[in-house]
Amino acid sequence: MGLIDSKFRRARLDQSPWLFHFINGKDSDPFNTLKKILEEKKLISSKGYICFSASPLTAITKFFKVKSTSTNKPMYYPYGLGFSRDRMVSDFGTRNVIYYGSGEKDNISDCLLWRSEQLVIDNYDFEYLREWRIKGNEFDFSSFPVEDIVIVAPSQDELNALFVEENIEFTPIIDYINEDIEPDWTDIYTRKWKGIAVDRIGNEYLDDYALSSSIIGQVIGEDMEDKLFQVSPLYVSGKKR
Repeated sequence: MGLIDSKFRRARLDQSPWLFHFINGKDSDPFNTLKKILEEKKLISSKGYICFSASPLTAITKFFKVKSTSTNKPMYYPYGLGFSRDRMVSDFGTRNVIYYGSGEKDNISDCLLWRSEQLVIDNYDFEYLREWRIKGNEFDFSSFPVEDIVIVAPSQDELNALFVEENIEFTPIIDYINEDIEPDWTDIYTRKWKGIAVDRIGNEYLDDYALSSSIIGQVIGEDMEDKLFQVSPLYVSGKKR
């Protein structure tokens, strides 16, 4: 059953191996909010649950450009994290949202209310978000395998500023003739996270499984210096310009 299910999911363009959490469109500084989340390795909410979307990233890039009529801002920014959907379900109790109509809420057990949401076709219909939730006000993902997490950012420059770690390594220059040691330091850039730049998706990838396959070559801890200055010379000291 598992093998059949796996093949079935990969055959559908509307499926994704990730569950995404994006920064809310009301946030005044989504870049630094995501940066803080990565530093703390926590998602925090006051609702009693943490929200995720099962919508494929390859299918919703235009969604980030659509602005709400009430705020003139998008509902979510293209800054976020994708977590392995299967691991979220099996190890962290993530569940899909149950939608109920008018007069049906009383039929839902109290133990399921945290993952229930009203659906009113005319004015309160968010089913298109394909929402999934984790119960609680905090999701500490410090124990989540970093290889199963993907960072999402609008551009490669911003992505580099988020997923690359910069360190300084002491590399002394030794003068063997005069027996002198001249101090020197080298900047070391290593990959801390895997990541996807939204502006690079375009029509290049058919679905999220193809996109996932494209990042297999991203290795946590790998030396990023050559890739940084070949692809994105604007990356400087972990900050965006």
